[in-house]
Amino acid sequence: MFSKIKPSHEIWGIILTLLIFTLVRLFINVQIELAPDEAYYWYWGKHLDFGYADHPPMVAYVMAIFTAIGGNTEFFVRLGGLLLSMGALFIMFHTSRTLFPANHGHESQNKLWGKNVAWELLFIFNITLLFSAGCIVQTPDQPMLFFWTAAVFLGSLIITKGSPKYWYLWGVFLGLGLLSKYTMILIVPCFFLFFLISPEHRFWLKKKEPYIALLIAFLVFSPVLYWNWQHQWVSFLYQLHQGLDPKRRDVVQIILKLLEYAGGQAGIVTPLLFIAFVIYAFKGTIVSLRENRKEYLYLVLLSLPILLFFGLSTALGKVAEANWPAPAYVAGGLMMVHIFHEYFINKKVHRLFIASGIVLALLINIIVHIHFLVPFLPISPKLDPFQQFHGWRALGANINKYVEENPYQDGYFILGDKGTTVAEAVFYTQNRFIGIDFDQPQRYIFLNDVEYLRGKNAIIVMHNPDEKAFKRYNKYFQSVEKVGAHDCIFRNEKIDWLSVQLGVGKDYRGNWVPFH
Repeated sequence: MFSKIKPSHEIWGIILTLLIFTLVRLFINVQIELAPDEAYYWYWGKHLDFGYADHPPMVAYVMAIFTAIGGNTEFFVRLGGLLLSMGALFIMFHTSRTLFPANHGHESQNKLWGKNVAWELLFIFNITLLFSAGCIVQTPDQPMLFFWTAAVFLGSLIITKGSPKYWYLWGVFLGLGLLSKYTMILIVPCFFLFFLISPEHRFWLKKKEPYIALLIAFLVFSPVLYWNWQHQWVSFLYQLHQGLDPKRRDVVQIILKLLEYAGGQAGIVTPLLFIAFVIYAFKGTIVSLRENRKEYLYLVLLSLPILLFFGLSTALGKVAEANWPAPAYVAGGLMMVHIFHEYFINKKVHRLFIASGIVLALLINIIVHIHFLVPFLPISPKLDPFQQFHGWRALGANINKYVEENPYQDGYFILGDKGTTVAEAVFYTQNRFIGIDFDQPQRYIFLNDVEYLRGKNAIIVMHNPDEKAFKRYNKYFQSVEKVGAHDCIFRNEKIDWLSVQLGVGKDYRGNWVPFH
Protein backbone atom coordinates (compact mmCIF):
# COMPACT_ATOMS: atom_id res chain seq x y z
CA MET A 1 0.00 0.00 0.00
CA PHE A 2 2.76 2.43 0.94
CA SER A 3 5.30 2.78 -1.85
CA LYS A 4 8.99 3.20 -1.09
CA ILE A 5 10.12 6.75 -0.42
CA LYS A 6 13.42 7.95 -1.89
CA PRO A 7 14.30 11.32 -0.37
CA SER A 8 15.90 13.95 -2.56
CA HIS A 9 17.88 16.97 -1.36
CA GLU A 10 14.66 19.03 -1.34
CA ILE A 11 12.87 16.37 0.69
CA TRP A 12 15.71 16.17 3.19
CA GLY A 13 15.37 19.94 3.61
CA ILE A 14 11.67 19.54 4.35
CA ILE A 15 12.37 16.72 6.81
CA LEU A 16 14.93 18.88 8.61
CA THR A 17 12.45 21.76 8.84
CA LEU A 18 9.75 19.47 10.24
CA LEU A 19 12.19 18.03 12.76
CA ILE A 20 13.23 21.49 13.96
CA PHE A 21 9.61 22.60 14.37
CA THR A 22 8.78 19.39 16.24
CA LEU A 23 11.69 19.80 18.66
CA VAL A 24 10.78 23.44 19.29
CA ARG A 25 7.16 22.45 19.98
CA LEU A 26 8.28 19.75 22.38
CA PHE A 27 10.40 22.32 24.21
CA ILE A 28 7.47 24.75 24.35
CA ASN A 29 5.25 22.02 25.75
CA VAL A 30 7.66 21.57 28.63
CA GLN A 31 7.99 25.27 29.37
CA ILE A 32 4.51 26.81 29.25
CA GLU A 33 1.72 26.23 31.75
CA LEU A 34 -1.55 24.54 30.83
CA ALA A 35 -4.30 26.62 29.26
CA PRO A 36 -7.56 26.50 31.25
CA ASP A 37 -9.27 24.13 28.82
CA GLU A 38 -6.26 21.80 28.83
CA ALA A 39 -6.39 21.58 32.62
CA TYR A 40 -10.11 20.88 32.46
CA TYR A 41 -9.62 17.99 30.00
CA TRP A 42 -6.74 16.67 32.11
CA TYR A 43 -9.12 16.62 35.09
CA TRP A 44 -11.49 14.49 33.04
CA GLY A 45 -8.63 12.05 32.55
CA LYS A 46 -8.41 11.62 36.31
CA HIS A 47 -12.11 10.67 36.41
CA LEU A 48 -12.68 8.59 33.27
CA ASP A 49 -16.22 8.15 32.02
CA PHE A 50 -18.12 7.43 28.80
CA GLY A 51 -18.94 11.10 28.32
CA TYR A 52 -18.69 14.62 29.67
CA ALA A 53 -20.92 17.67 29.52
CA ASP A 54 -18.80 19.48 26.95
CA HIS A 55 -17.42 16.76 24.66
CA PRO A 56 -17.08 13.02 24.13
CA PRO A 57 -14.33 11.32 26.16
CA MET A 58 -11.43 10.60 23.76
CA VAL A 59 -9.28 13.57 24.80
CA ALA A 60 -9.54 12.40 28.42
CA TYR A 61 -8.49 8.88 27.43
CA VAL A 62 -5.47 10.18 25.51
CA MET A 63 -4.35 12.39 28.41
CA ALA A 64 -4.94 9.59 30.90
CA ILE A 65 -2.72 7.21 28.93
CA PHE A 66 0.23 9.58 28.60
CA THR A 67 0.06 11.00 32.13
CA ALA A 68 -0.10 7.43 33.47
CA ILE A 69 3.16 6.80 31.60
CA GLY A 70 5.01 9.99 32.42
CA GLY A 71 3.18 11.71 35.27
CA ASN A 72 1.07 14.83 35.65
CA THR A 73 3.33 17.25 33.81
CA GLU A 74 2.57 19.69 31.02
CA PHE A 75 4.73 17.65 28.64
CA PHE A 76 2.82 14.41 29.08
CA VAL A 77 -0.56 16.15 29.13
CA ARG A 78 0.27 17.46 25.64
CA LEU A 79 2.35 14.62 24.22
CA GLY A 80 -0.62 12.64 22.94
CA GLY A 81 -1.94 15.60 20.96
CA LEU A 82 1.42 16.22 19.33
CA LEU A 83 1.84 12.56 18.36
CA LEU A 84 -1.68 12.42 16.94
CA SER A 85 -1.02 15.57 14.92
CA MET A 86 2.17 14.08 13.50
CA GLY A 87 0.33 10.84 12.80
CA ALA A 88 -2.32 12.77 10.87
CA LEU A 89 0.44 14.24 8.70
CA PHE A 90 1.75 10.75 7.96
CA ILE A 91 -1.73 9.65 6.88
CA MET A 92 -2.22 12.75 4.72
CA PHE A 93 1.08 12.00 3.01
CA HIS A 94 -0.18 8.60 1.92
CA THR A 95 -3.63 9.95 1.02
CA SER A 96 -1.90 12.28 -1.42
CA ARG A 97 0.10 9.44 -2.94
CA THR A 98 -3.01 7.26 -3.19
CA LEU A 99 -5.23 9.82 -4.91
CA PHE A 100 -2.54 11.30 -7.16
CA PRO A 101 0.07 8.63 -7.92
CA ALA A 102 1.04 10.42 -11.15
CA ASN A 103 2.05 13.53 -9.21
CA HIS A 104 4.72 11.76 -7.20
CA GLY A 105 8.13 10.41 -7.89
CA HIS A 106 8.88 12.52 -10.97
CA GLU A 107 10.94 15.64 -11.59
CA SER A 108 9.08 18.79 -10.75
CA GLN A 109 8.51 21.40 -13.42
CA ASN A 110 9.99 24.05 -11.17
CA LYS A 111 12.97 23.85 -8.82
CA LEU A 112 11.00 25.75 -6.19
CA TRP A 113 9.11 22.51 -5.60
CA GLY A 114 10.46 19.11 -4.66
CA LYS A 115 10.04 15.89 -6.60
CA ASN A 116 7.21 14.70 -4.42
CA VAL A 117 4.08 16.76 -3.90
CA ALA A 118 3.17 14.90 -0.72
CA TRP A 119 6.34 16.14 0.98
CA GLU A 120 5.46 19.72 0.07
CA LEU A 121 2.03 19.12 1.55
CA LEU A 122 3.61 18.12 4.88
CA PHE A 123 5.72 21.25 4.85
CA ILE A 124 2.82 23.60 4.11
CA PHE A 125 0.61 22.06 6.77
CA ASN A 126 3.39 22.32 9.34
CA ILE A 127 3.72 26.06 8.91
CA THR A 128 0.05 26.89 9.39
CA LEU A 129 -0.96 28.20 12.79
CA LEU A 130 -3.73 25.59 12.86
CA PHE A 131 -1.23 22.74 12.89
CA SER A 132 1.16 24.52 15.25
CA ALA A 133 -1.61 25.07 17.80
CA GLY A 134 -2.58 21.41 17.51
CA CYS A 135 0.95 20.35 18.41
CA ILE A 136 1.12 22.60 21.46
CA VAL A 137 -2.36 22.95 23.00
CA GLN A 138 -4.16 19.67 23.66
CA THR A 139 -7.91 19.73 22.92
CA PRO A 140 -10.52 17.30 21.55
CA ASP A 141 -9.56 18.48 18.05
CA GLN A 142 -6.32 16.49 17.86
CA PRO A 143 -7.83 13.01 18.20
CA MET A 144 -10.82 13.99 16.06
CA LEU A 145 -8.61 15.33 13.25
CA PHE A 146 -6.46 12.21 13.41
CA PHE A 147 -9.47 9.95 12.94
CA TRP A 148 -10.96 12.33 10.34
CA THR A 149 -7.71 12.15 8.36
CA ALA A 150 -7.74 8.35 8.64
CA ALA A 151 -11.33 8.28 7.35
CA VAL A 152 -10.36 10.51 4.39
CA PHE A 153 -7.47 8.16 3.63
CA LEU A 154 -9.71 5.08 3.76
CA GLY A 155 -12.14 6.87 1.47
CA SER A 156 -9.31 7.41 -1.01
CA LEU A 157 -8.62 3.67 -0.92
CA ILE A 158 -12.30 2.89 -1.48
CA ILE A 159 -12.50 5.06 -4.61
CA THR A 160 -9.13 3.97 -6.03
CA LYS A 161 -8.85 0.30 -4.95
CA GLY A 162 -12.52 -0.56 -4.71
CA SER A 163 -12.11 -3.15 -1.94
CA PRO A 164 -15.11 -3.54 0.40
CA LYS A 165 -12.85 -4.17 3.42
CA TYR A 166 -11.92 -0.49 3.57
CA TRP A 167 -15.53 0.40 4.37
CA TYR A 168 -15.37 -1.50 7.65
CA LEU A 169 -12.19 0.28 8.72
CA TRP A 170 -13.82 3.57 7.69
CA GLY A 171 -16.68 2.78 10.07
CA VAL A 172 -14.26 2.11 12.93
CA PHE A 173 -12.47 5.44 12.43
CA LEU A 174 -15.76 7.28 12.06
CA GLY A 175 -16.85 5.88 15.42
CA LEU A 176 -13.53 6.78 17.05
CA GLY A 177 -13.80 10.28 15.62
CA LEU A 178 -17.28 10.63 17.13
CA LEU A 179 -15.81 9.54 20.46
CA SER A 180 -13.45 12.51 20.05
CA LYS A 181 -15.70 15.36 18.94
CA TYR A 182 -19.24 15.58 17.58
CA THR A 183 -18.01 17.57 14.57
CA MET A 184 -16.91 14.21 13.14
CA ILE A 185 -20.51 13.55 12.10
CA LEU A 186 -20.12 16.10 9.29
CA ILE A 187 -17.96 13.68 7.32
CA VAL A 188 -20.93 11.35 6.82
CA PRO A 189 -23.13 13.56 4.58
CA CYS A 190 -20.03 14.82 2.75
CA PHE A 191 -18.82 11.28 2.13
CA PHE A 192 -22.15 9.95 0.92
CA LEU A 193 -22.75 13.04 -1.20
CA PHE A 194 -19.65 12.11 -3.17
CA PHE A 195 -20.97 8.61 -3.82
CA LEU A 196 -24.32 10.07 -4.83
CA ILE A 197 -22.83 12.59 -7.29
CA SER A 198 -20.04 10.45 -8.78
CA PRO A 199 -21.56 8.13 -11.42
CA GLU A 200 -18.51 5.87 -11.29
CA HIS A 201 -18.96 5.20 -7.58
CA ARG A 202 -22.71 5.44 -7.13
CA PHE A 203 -23.01 1.66 -7.15
CA TRP A 204 -21.69 1.60 -3.58
CA LEU A 205 -24.98 3.06 -2.35
CA LYS A 206 -26.64 -0.21 -3.41
CA LYS A 207 -24.09 -2.31 -1.55
CA LYS A 208 -24.27 -3.46 2.06
CA GLU A 209 -20.78 -2.27 3.02
CA PRO A 210 -21.54 1.47 3.52
CA TYR A 211 -24.43 0.69 5.84
CA ILE A 212 -22.48 -1.91 7.80
CA ALA A 213 -19.78 0.75 8.20
CA LEU A 214 -22.35 3.13 9.68
CA LEU A 215 -23.53 0.39 12.03
CA ILE A 216 -19.94 -0.22 13.15
CA ALA A 217 -19.53 3.51 13.81
CA PHE A 218 -22.78 3.52 15.79
CA LEU A 219 -21.59 0.63 17.94
CA VAL A 220 -18.23 2.29 18.62
CA PHE A 221 -20.02 5.53 19.54
CA SER A 222 -22.81 3.86 21.54
CA PRO A 223 -21.18 4.34 25.00
CA VAL A 224 -21.52 8.12 24.52
CA LEU A 225 -25.17 7.70 23.54
CA TYR A 226 -25.78 5.57 26.62
CA TRP A 227 -24.04 8.12 28.86
CA ASN A 228 -26.10 10.98 27.41
CA TRP A 229 -29.29 8.99 27.84
CA GLN A 230 -28.38 8.58 31.52
CA HIS A 231 -27.71 12.32 31.89
CA GLN A 232 -30.66 13.96 30.12
CA TRP A 233 -28.71 14.36 26.83
CA VAL A 234 -26.72 17.15 28.47
CA SER A 235 -23.73 16.95 26.13
CA PHE A 236 -25.80 17.02 22.93
CA LEU A 237 -27.90 19.92 24.20
CA TYR A 238 -24.80 21.85 25.20
CA GLN A 239 -23.25 21.49 21.74
CA LEU A 240 -26.47 22.41 19.95
CA HIS A 241 -26.74 25.55 22.04
CA GLN A 242 -23.04 26.30 21.61
CA GLY A 243 -22.94 26.09 17.83
CA LEU A 244 -26.50 26.40 16.56
CA ASP A 245 -28.23 29.08 18.60
CA PRO A 246 -30.16 31.16 16.01
CA LYS A 247 -30.22 34.94 16.43
CA ARG A 248 -32.12 37.64 14.57
CA ARG A 249 -29.72 39.72 12.47
CA ASP A 250 -30.03 42.16 9.60
CA VAL A 251 -28.03 41.87 6.38
CA VAL A 252 -25.22 44.13 7.55
CA GLN A 253 -24.77 42.14 10.76
CA ILE A 254 -24.67 38.88 8.80
CA ILE A 255 -22.02 40.27 6.44
CA LEU A 256 -19.91 41.46 9.36
CA LYS A 257 -20.21 38.06 11.05
CA LEU A 258 -19.16 36.28 7.87
CA LEU A 259 -16.20 38.61 7.49
CA GLU A 260 -15.22 37.82 11.08
CA TYR A 261 -15.53 34.13 10.28
CA ALA A 262 -13.37 34.46 7.16
CA GLY A 263 -10.82 36.48 9.12
CA GLY A 264 -10.56 33.71 11.70
CA GLN A 265 -9.89 31.16 8.97
CA ALA A 266 -7.28 33.40 7.34
CA GLY A 267 -5.64 33.70 10.75
CA ILE A 268 -5.25 29.99 11.45
CA VAL A 269 -4.25 29.05 7.88
CA THR A 270 -2.19 32.28 7.48
CA PRO A 271 -3.53 34.98 5.14
CA LEU A 272 -1.88 34.32 1.76
CA LEU A 273 -2.27 30.56 1.99
CA PHE A 274 -5.95 31.02 2.84
CA ILE A 275 -6.42 33.20 -0.24
CA ALA A 276 -4.67 30.51 -2.31
CA PHE A 277 -6.95 27.90 -0.75
CA VAL A 278 -10.07 29.84 -1.79
CA ILE A 279 -8.80 30.36 -5.36
CA TYR A 280 -7.73 26.75 -5.85
CA ALA A 281 -10.87 25.40 -4.20
CA PHE A 282 -12.89 27.27 -6.83
CA LYS A 283 -10.66 25.82 -9.55
CA GLY A 284 -10.93 22.35 -8.02
CA THR A 285 -14.72 22.55 -8.08
CA ILE A 286 -14.69 23.46 -11.79
CA VAL A 287 -12.16 20.75 -12.63
CA SER A 288 -14.09 18.09 -10.73
CA LEU A 289 -17.25 18.87 -12.73
CA ARG A 290 -15.92 19.71 -16.19
CA GLU A 291 -13.17 17.11 -16.41
CA ASN A 292 -14.88 14.42 -14.33
CA ARG A 293 -11.90 14.20 -11.97
CA LYS A 294 -13.10 11.91 -9.20
CA GLU A 295 -10.18 12.71 -6.90
CA TYR A 296 -10.91 16.43 -6.98
CA LEU A 297 -14.64 15.88 -6.58
CA TYR A 298 -13.86 13.79 -3.51
CA LEU A 299 -11.64 16.48 -1.97
CA VAL A 300 -14.05 19.30 -2.82
CA LEU A 301 -16.97 17.54 -1.16
CA LEU A 302 -14.92 16.76 1.96
CA SER A 303 -13.85 20.36 2.42
CA LEU A 304 -16.10 23.09 1.06
CA PRO A 305 -19.38 21.84 2.63
CA ILE A 306 -17.67 21.98 6.06
CA LEU A 307 -16.65 25.60 5.56
CA LEU A 308 -20.10 26.48 4.23
CA PHE A 309 -21.82 24.76 7.14
CA PHE A 310 -19.91 26.77 9.74
CA GLY A 311 -20.35 29.91 7.64
CA LEU A 312 -24.11 29.34 7.78
CA SER A 313 -24.04 28.66 11.52
CA THR A 314 -22.06 31.89 11.93
CA ALA A 315 -24.61 33.87 9.92
CA LEU A 316 -27.50 32.46 11.95
CA GLY A 317 -25.99 32.16 15.41
CA LYS A 318 -22.69 32.39 17.25
CA VAL A 319 -19.54 33.03 15.23
CA ALA A 320 -17.80 29.71 14.73
CA GLU A 321 -14.56 29.40 16.65
CA ALA A 322 -11.59 29.44 14.29
CA ASN A 323 -10.79 25.78 14.94
CA TRP A 324 -14.29 24.41 14.31
CA PRO A 325 -13.97 24.12 10.51
CA ALA A 326 -10.46 22.63 10.83
CA PRO A 327 -11.47 19.24 9.30
CA ALA A 328 -12.15 21.03 6.00
CA TYR A 329 -8.44 21.67 5.54
CA VAL A 330 -7.51 17.99 5.56
CA ALA A 331 -9.05 17.39 2.13
CA GLY A 332 -8.89 21.08 1.24
CA GLY A 333 -5.13 21.27 1.76
CA LEU A 334 -4.61 18.22 -0.43
CA MET A 335 -6.75 19.79 -3.13
CA MET A 336 -4.95 23.14 -2.94
CA VAL A 337 -1.46 21.71 -3.37
CA HIS A 338 -2.40 19.37 -6.22
CA ILE A 339 -4.44 21.97 -8.08
CA PHE A 340 -1.45 24.29 -7.96
CA HIS A 341 0.87 21.62 -9.30
CA GLU A 342 -1.40 20.52 -12.11
CA TYR A 343 -2.79 23.82 -13.31
CA PHE A 344 -0.76 26.77 -12.04
CA ILE A 345 2.85 25.79 -11.45
CA ASN A 346 3.93 27.14 -14.86
CA LYS A 347 2.43 30.55 -14.13
CA LYS A 348 4.98 32.87 -12.60
CA VAL A 349 2.39 34.95 -10.71
CA HIS A 350 1.05 31.87 -8.96
CA ARG A 351 4.52 30.57 -8.12
CA LEU A 352 5.46 33.90 -6.60
CA PHE A 353 2.17 34.10 -4.70
CA ILE A 354 2.54 30.60 -3.22
CA ALA A 355 6.21 31.23 -2.41
CA SER A 356 5.24 34.49 -0.69
CA GLY A 357 2.49 32.69 1.24
CA ILE A 358 4.94 30.04 2.41
CA VAL A 359 7.56 32.61 3.48
CA LEU A 360 4.91 34.66 5.33
CA ALA A 361 3.49 31.56 7.06
CA LEU A 362 6.99 30.45 8.03
CA LEU A 363 7.83 33.86 9.50
CA ILE A 364 4.52 34.04 11.38
CA ASN A 365 5.15 30.57 12.80
CA ILE A 366 8.65 31.41 13.93
CA ILE A 367 7.45 34.64 15.59
CA VAL A 368 4.55 32.88 17.33
CA HIS A 369 6.81 30.09 18.61
CA ILE A 370 9.26 32.63 20.04
CA HIS A 371 6.41 34.65 21.56
CA PHE A 372 5.16 31.50 23.28
CA LEU A 373 8.45 31.26 25.17
CA VAL A 374 9.43 34.93 25.50
CA PRO A 375 6.45 37.26 24.92
CA PHE A 376 7.79 40.19 22.95
CA LEU A 377 5.18 41.24 20.40
CA PRO A 378 3.83 44.78 20.86
CA ILE A 379 0.40 43.57 21.97
CA SER A 380 -1.33 44.87 25.08
CA PRO A 381 -0.91 42.18 27.77
CA LYS A 382 -4.66 42.31 28.36
CA LEU A 383 -5.30 41.47 24.68
CA ASP A 384 -2.51 38.95 24.23
CA PRO A 385 -4.06 35.45 23.85
CA PHE A 386 -0.95 33.93 25.43
CA GLN A 387 -1.88 35.38 28.82
CA GLN A 388 -3.91 32.23 29.54
CA PHE A 389 -0.69 30.20 29.84
CA HIS A 390 0.57 32.21 32.81
CA GLY A 391 -0.07 32.48 36.54
CA TRP A 392 -1.39 29.00 37.32
CA ARG A 393 1.73 27.62 39.00
CA ALA A 394 1.67 30.61 41.35
CA LEU A 395 -2.01 29.95 42.11
CA GLY A 396 -1.24 26.36 43.03
CA ALA A 397 1.68 27.46 45.20
CA ASN A 398 -0.56 29.95 47.05
CA ILE A 399 -3.16 27.28 47.78
CA ASN A 400 -0.57 24.76 48.93
CA LYS A 401 1.02 27.36 51.19
CA TYR A 402 -2.30 28.17 52.89
CA VAL A 403 -3.12 24.49 53.42
CA GLU A 404 0.33 23.79 54.89
CA GLU A 405 0.06 26.76 57.24
CA ASN A 406 -3.54 25.90 58.24
CA PRO A 407 -3.76 22.11 58.50
CA TYR A 408 -7.19 20.60 59.01
CA GLN A 409 -7.68 17.02 60.17
CA ASP A 410 -10.49 16.23 57.71
CA GLY A 411 -8.65 17.78 54.79
CA TYR A 412 -9.54 20.24 52.05
CA PHE A 413 -11.14 20.33 48.63
CA ILE A 414 -11.15 23.12 46.04
CA LEU A 415 -14.30 25.02 45.15
CA GLY A 416 -14.64 27.71 42.48
CA ASP A 417 -16.99 29.74 40.33
CA LYS A 418 -15.35 28.66 37.05
CA GLY A 419 -14.73 25.03 36.20
CA THR A 420 -11.55 25.51 34.17
CA THR A 421 -9.93 27.56 36.96
CA VAL A 422 -10.81 24.84 39.45
CA ALA A 423 -9.05 22.32 37.20
CA GLU A 424 -5.97 24.57 36.99
CA ALA A 425 -5.92 24.77 40.79
CA VAL A 426 -6.15 20.99 41.09
CA PHE A 427 -3.35 20.42 38.55
CA TYR A 428 -0.96 22.96 40.05
CA THR A 429 -1.50 21.70 43.61
CA GLN A 430 -0.11 18.38 42.32
CA ASN A 431 -3.54 16.73 42.18
CA ARG A 432 -3.77 16.74 45.99
CA PHE A 433 -7.41 17.82 46.13
CA ILE A 434 -10.78 17.18 44.57
CA GLY A 435 -12.03 20.26 42.73
CA ILE A 436 -15.64 21.15 41.99
CA ASP A 437 -17.77 24.00 40.66
CA PHE A 438 -21.07 24.30 42.52
CA ASP A 439 -22.35 26.87 39.99
CA GLN A 440 -22.09 24.58 36.92
CA PRO A 441 -22.68 21.11 38.32
CA GLN A 442 -23.26 19.53 34.89
CA ARG A 443 -19.58 20.08 34.09
CA TYR A 444 -18.63 17.91 37.07
CA ILE A 445 -20.96 14.97 36.57
CA PHE A 446 -17.89 12.74 36.34
CA LEU A 447 -17.28 13.17 40.09
CA ASN A 448 -20.50 11.26 40.77
CA ASP A 449 -21.37 11.12 44.49
CA VAL A 450 -19.46 13.78 46.48
CA GLU A 451 -20.84 12.83 49.89
CA TYR A 452 -17.27 12.01 51.00
CA LEU A 453 -16.51 15.76 50.97
CA ARG A 454 -18.79 16.34 53.96
CA GLY A 455 -16.90 17.82 56.88
CA LYS A 456 -13.93 19.00 54.83
CA ASN A 457 -12.82 22.59 54.46
CA ALA A 458 -12.84 24.16 51.01
CA ILE A 459 -10.35 26.48 49.39
CA ILE A 460 -12.62 28.82 47.40
CA VAL A 461 -11.27 30.29 44.15
CA MET A 462 -13.51 33.20 43.19
CA HIS A 463 -13.25 35.26 39.97
CA ASN A 464 -15.88 37.74 41.12
CA PRO A 465 -13.88 40.70 42.57
CA ASP A 466 -16.70 41.65 44.97
CA GLU A 467 -15.82 40.40 48.46
CA LYS A 468 -19.52 39.86 49.11
CA ALA A 469 -19.52 37.20 46.39
CA PHE A 470 -18.37 34.64 48.97
CA LYS A 471 -21.78 34.92 50.65
CA ARG A 472 -23.30 32.66 48.01
CA TYR A 473 -21.47 29.76 49.67
CA ASN A 474 -22.59 30.49 53.25
CA LYS A 475 -25.35 27.90 53.07
CA TYR A 476 -22.85 25.13 52.34
CA PHE A 477 -20.42 25.76 55.22
CA GLN A 478 -20.37 26.59 58.90
CA SER A 479 -18.49 29.76 57.96
CA VAL A 480 -16.91 31.38 54.91
CA GLU A 481 -14.17 34.02 54.89
CA LYS A 482 -11.76 35.63 52.46
CA VAL A 483 -8.13 34.68 53.13
CA GLY A 484 -6.25 36.32 50.28
CA ALA A 485 -6.01 36.93 46.57
CA HIS A 486 -4.03 35.71 43.60
CA ASP A 487 -3.20 38.23 40.90
CA CYS A 488 -2.24 36.86 37.51
CA ILE A 489 0.68 39.01 36.37
CA PHE A 490 1.55 38.80 32.67
CA ARG A 491 4.21 41.06 31.20
CA ASN A 492 4.12 43.22 34.34
CA GLU A 493 0.37 43.80 34.15
CA LYS A 494 -2.48 42.32 36.17
CA ILE A 495 -4.88 40.29 34.04
CA ASP A 496 -8.25 40.79 35.69
CA TRP A 497 -10.12 37.86 34.16
CA LEU A 498 -7.43 35.43 35.31
CA SER A 499 -7.00 36.91 38.81
CA VAL A 500 -8.99 35.47 41.71
CA GLN A 501 -9.91 35.98 45.34
CA LEU A 502 -9.11 33.15 47.73
CA GLY A 503 -11.42 32.15 50.52
CA VAL A 504 -11.98 29.24 52.86
CA GLY A 505 -15.25 27.52 53.65
CA LYS A 506 -15.09 25.64 56.92
CA ASP A 507 -16.79 22.31 57.64
CA TYR A 508 -18.75 21.56 54.46
CA ARG A 509 -22.35 20.61 55.37
CA GLY A 510 -22.74 18.13 52.49
CA ASN A 511 -25.95 19.81 51.36
CA TRP A 512 -25.01 20.65 47.75
CA VAL A 513 -27.26 18.84 45.30
CA PRO A 514 -25.26 17.62 42.29
CA PHE A 515 -26.62 17.38 38.77
CA HIS A 516 -28.89 14.36 38.25
